[in-house]
Amino acid sequence: MPDRPGTIGEVCIAAAMFATVALLAAGNACAASMRIRDEGYLGFRNSSGSLVVDEGRLAGTLPGRARVQFTYDGSPTVKATFTIVGSGWELRGAATCRLSHPNSSAPSFRGALTLTGGSGRYAHARGSGELFGVFYRATSYGLKIQAVGNVRY
Repeated sequence: MPDRPGTIGEVCIAAAMFATVALLAAGNACAASMRIRDEGYLGFRNSSGSLVVDEGRLAGTLPGRARVQFTYDGSPTVKATFTIVGSGWELRGAATCRLSHPNSSAPSFRGALTLTGGSGRYAHARGSGELFGVFYRATSYGLKIQAVGNVRY
């Protein structure tokens, strides 16, 4: 006895499942990912209340110019939003860090960073990692930073 084809409903469900798997596979094949390791010294630009804005050059996997809005209110927890701009692209993200010695003139910090998007080839970027650094609050209000993580775009 030959195999009987499924009902129209079964055939439609199977076709929909196949199409979904094919689309997911195509989407994953088109996405790229990379490990990031960048560092740099960012100089003070301006401030308002507890918000400090620093800018400077980054060197590493994604060399470019960075702008960081660093919120420091004297507590051990600091927050930052950042934008890195390269030739024809931009990458944005945020970080929440903890200062190691909040009363120090140059406290170090470490915390989690999240990449949230950008433009150019990083328009749909997503990623995560760690942000390390030193905040020179007693002298220049500059930041020495190092970012390590993964980005998918």
